[in-house]
Amino acid sequence: MSGQHDFPALFTVEGSSRHEVNPGHDVDQLRASMEKLASSSPNCQEFMSKHRSKDIVEKVGEIKVKWASEGRDKQLFPKETLLTDDNCEAILRMMAIGGGKDVFDIKLDKSQASAEGEKKK
Repeated sequence: MSGQHDFPALFTVEGSSRHEVNPGHDVDQLRASMEKLASSSPNCQEFMSKHRSKDIVEKVGEIKVKWASEGRDKQLFPKETLLTDDNCEAILRMMAIGGGKDVFDIKLDKSQASAEGEKKK
């Protein structure tokens, strides 16, 4: 699939207004890019994030696509779709056709970076 879709894919982090654009190609690449962008992009910084523990690591958990309702039958077309390996190519093609109206909505799972981080608490 690499090289087939070279378009920006907008994503938001669940429960916040953080967002970033990313030209991902498959689920693993999207997940890795989103994790990197969520931790480094100024568009993804949380309020008071500079005071957050450095031991906390955010990993992308669930990835959904929130579909734009414009131009689609609201009774037939779903509001959102869970992204999987099986539907990734179809979703990226639909997003390319949609002209940037559809958005990835990701859930970040927080975990400790190491066992030493737990000992410090």
